[in-house]
Amino acid sequence: MNASFGPQSKTSFEYGAFKQKLENFNVDLTYPMDVGLAGPLTLAGGFEWRKESYTVPTGELQSYAAGPYATVQRLFTQTSPGVFAPVTTLPPGVTNIAVPPASRGYAGAPPSSAGTWDQTNYALYVDLEADVTDRLSGGIAARFEEYDTFGTATVGKISALYKATDILSLRGSVGTGFQAPSPGQSNLQNVTTNFVAGNQVQEGIFPVARGVARYYGAVPLKPAEATNYGVGFILRPFAGTSLTIDAYQIDVQNRIFITRPFLVTAADLLVQPSLSLVGAGANIRYFTNGLDTSTKGIDIVGTHSTKLLGARVNFTLAYNRNENEVTKSRSTVISNAQIITIENVAPKDRLNLSSNWSWGDWSVNARANYFGEWRNEQDYPGQVFGAKTTVDLDVSYTFAEKYTVTIGAQNLFSAYPDKIAQSSSINVFPISGGLADGQVYPRSGGPFGMNGGFGYVSLKANF
Repeated sequence: MNASFGPQSKTSFEYGAFKQKLENFNVDLTYPMDVGLAGPLTLAGGFEWRKESYTVPTGELQSYAAGPYATVQRLFTQTSPGVFAPVTTLPPGVTNIAVPPASRGYAGAPPSSAGTWDQTNYALYVDLEADVTDRLSGGIAARFEEYDTFGTATVGKISALYKATDILSLRGSVGTGFQAPSPGQSNLQNVTTNFVAGNQVQEGIFPVARGVARYYGAVPLKPAEATNYGVGFILRPFAGTSLTIDAYQIDVQNRIFITRPFLVTAADLLVQPSLSLVGAGANIRYFTNGLDTSTKGIDIVGTHSTKLLGARVNFTLAYNRNENEVTKSRSTVISNAQIITIENVAPKDRLNLSSNWSWGDWSVNARANYFGEWRNEQDYPGQVFGAKTTVDLDVSYTFAEKYTVTIGAQNLFSAYPDKIAQSSSINVFPISGGLADGQVYPRSGGPFGMNGGFGYVSLKANF
């Protein structure tokens, strides 16, 4: 409903369709050349043209407008079906209630915020790869892009692989990256009813180039840039077994991120009338180049293939250690809680053990997934959600040579994340064990969700 329209509020609203449109054209060419190396020198190149557009529709009137009760809403009572009258005598301690305009749950965009924005760019790239010697191969690539909104960028990559022995190979790479803001990130406007510690709060995301976001310090978005490094080795000690270990670092400057919430006060409404769309007590956000990050990690993957009971069985053990660090941030737009969340919302440790057993028309796949502890300081301050393990299993049978039926389960034993804990800023109701909005588990579910086990049956046909 839109409470500012009082008894005349509708109970359903037409918001229109947000549209993200992409047109893309590219050409890729490769040409091998014999230049006297151990193998052909492969020359590759290409051209790409891309146009992105984003449309924000105008919602119907009551989805965004302020009705006659926007400033002060009286309490109403139903005197007969469909007929309401103001309450003349208010309950003890209750006064007239100030309410914001716009429909609750999700608000439509007013005509002043609706429109279509587009962005066009073209790119050229060239790539050289070759086996320089019997033991050394490498490649070098460069890419040039020009945007009609953000100008130009040039990125590149150098990589090499060296076969030190018959069982050991070394590899490494260094490269740069570039990500331009999308038209949606620059021009998105939406207003939703969000939940903070289980309580309803109106939250608006506003375009960086217009009044509301500018009032809270927004500046036009610029591209994010990255530099990445990787080094590792491949070990094949004997037939059917391999081990790869890779270490990497990815540094991102001017990362595009959503800001911290800015609380709207009554004084803000007087200075910036456009805030009436959300009202006092709401939160305002916008996209910004508010921080730099550095991600360091290591990937270890071991595989082994053998025979068991006359059938082929494959094992894979994969481990990832990943650490995110915010190396620089603008404290005026990025909160400490956001920094803690960025650095900890993804588990630092993940381990996956899987096996595949095949015998004739039968096959069995089993996988155990370990997720380390994680935090979401924005939604659940101070709480650390513990490490969990999930198990996936499926059995397949192929008949008539081209039909395969599979019965399987994801998260077979229904692992759940830790429940939300009581704290000084979060109230868990003893009767329900959840928050005011019904949350018992963290709403994101963490790395594997909050819906427990999932079973399925599938039929596949190959013609």
